[in-house]
Amino acid sequence: MMNIPFQPDRTEIDRWKHKIDVANEHNVFCHCHQCDYEWVSSAQNQPCPECNGDRIERILCWQFPDG
Repeated sequence: MMNIPFQPDRTEIDRWKHKIDVANEHNVFCHCHQCDYEWVSSAQNQPCPECNGDRIERILCWQFPDG
């Protein structure tokens, strides 16, 4: 007998996308390229809290693997 892989319906996909959007808004890993300070923030385009620098790399935290 052949196993058919799970196929989520549109509602499940939309729910999943919404959860990703919420995570993107609240969990952003920030790295200042001027002083190397690192922090997690939900504020968009904020300067570095350590040196007030504006050369900030932002990575969405959900992209990091668990473990």
